[in-house]
Amino acid sequence: MPTNVINLFCISILLGGCAATGQLSTNTESVDFSLDPIAFRDHGLGFLTPVSATGREADRVALALAFADAIAAEREELHVVRLAEVLSEVNRANLSLEYKKMVDDYQSTGILEKETLRRVGEVSHVRYLGLLGLAQFTQRTNRRLSAIGLRVFDTKLASMRLSWQIWDSHTGTIAWEGSDEIDYAYDTGLEKPVNFGFVTEQAAVNLINEIPKADITLSQVSTVVGFAGGQQLLVE
Repeated sequence: MPTNVINLFCISILLGGCAATGQLSTNTESVDFSLDPIAFRDHGLGFLTPVSATGREADRVALALAFADAIAAEREELHVVRLAEVLSEVNRANLSLEYKKMVDDYQSTGILEKETLRRVGEVSHVRYLGLLGLAQFTQRTNRRLSAIGLRVFDTKLASMRLSWQIWDSHTGTIAWEGSDEIDYAYDTGLEKPVNFGFVTEQAAVNLINEIPKADITLSQVSTVVGFAGGQQLLVE
């Protein structure tokens, strides 16, 4: 084999061990029905058991965990109650049967029963409850480059489609909802597929950025305490 061909093949092998910059395509949509940004900030968000397409049930806990981590990081002012904490409080309050019926009924009606929703909010010490829905997650590999019968580059691809509803447990209504579709691809010589957590984190950040934020102004603040020149200042 000519030397230049051998050199080219060796370089390709070396490059194949490194992942190129990935390509990310997203389509994020949301509708704000009645979410009060100040109440959302002050009264917190809990996570309900996500719903999922058949065959993706094992991903529900990871989905809720990734979203809780992302919103805690992106919106530090929010009080976030994770799925495990909500479920623990539900069980402690002997609401497990009502909770199961509410989630099961949702999958056929799209409605979270008002009284159970209110009680779950109460025991979780939050006003708002988030319900995630995983419609699709797929991973695949396309061969892109090979030399003398040996694979050098593959394109790793992943697609996700999900929704997120934020329910107001005080009123039994959907305060906000959003959806996101993500397609991610990158070229690599490694066997490792696109990680579920990576794609979920991207979707979480996209949707969190759609949620209205409270604009803090002096007219909204009853008392601001500060110090200037050793003097305590009170602004009413």
